[in-house]
Amino acid sequence: MRASFAVSLVLLSAIASPARAYVRTTVDGFPERPIWWMDRSISVELASRSSADVTPIDLRSAFDRSLATWSGAGSCTDIVLTDVGEALGTTTNLDGGPLDHHNRVVVRASGWPAIVGPETLALTTILYERSSGAILDADTDLNAAVHSFSVGDPPLADHDDVQNTLTHELGHLLGFGHVSDPDATMYAMAAPGEVRKRDLAPDDVHAVCETYPTGAPTRTTLPSAPASCAVAAGAPVFSRWIALAFAVWLTRRAVRGSRPECPARRADTMVSRPLSGRLGPRSRRAARGDETAF
Repeated sequence: MRASFAVSLVLLSAIASPARAYVRTTVDGFPERPIWWMDRSISVELASRSSADVTPIDLRSAFDRSLATWSGAGSCTDIVLTDVGEALGTTTNLDGGPLDHHNRVVVRASGWPAIVGPETLALTTILYERSSGAILDADTDLNAAVHSFSVGDPPLADHDDVQNTLTHELGHLLGFGHVSDPDATMYAMAAPGEVRKRDLAPDDVHAVCETYPTGAPTRTTLPSAPASCAVAAGAPVFSRWIALAFAVWLTRRAVRGSRPECPARRADTMVSRPLSGRLGPRSRRAARGDETAF
């Protein structure tokens, strides 16, 4: 079985299109082929002691609430995200480790990749089969190297809410991209102290119910009505495995060796990388400096 990954970065930026439709993440180089989970029961583990801002108990509580938000989207879907306990380590796909089939959430207090940009709140790295789009592994890193997180209710005004961030990132884990609806969990911008993304909007529910419908096969094709944007690949090579593609105002932009200016204060990311460590043709082109928006 051959799995393929190119890294795609989605920054939390304003989106021009007023259309309100959910977005499926697609395979690098195949914009008509969405990524998806074969199993409806997805196990996720948490490194609960990885945060200096939030206690292990509070971090796990916020994590479990985020899992329950997607699992409880409604009777129209039977997708279940399950907390399987403490993570065996803090290494994630972002570190370029081997495929371990452990979906892991880690708060990264140091070593945040400079190429991603300090405004990035979180990074979700997804490993999938290029031939089918089937997801094999997904990890999420929260950027505590730059940002402060909290779980208060109401949250601290100058902190980023853990549950708000994780609920959004779990949408990426499920294979969904950013949308233009500012009320949706998958909207691409978050302000400090925001909690709106803790709860799913109708667009988010539509996404999970149509992709993973109760008692019916997973939808492995794109919605009939095209969404306002789609995932593409490309960007500079990061480390020995990863290529990153920056999204800025949903436009294509060529950059040579510099981080793009981002109009958003807060950003999050969804990333994929090659399992074999070999970059595909698009990634090799990206290594020369092309950056493609999604």
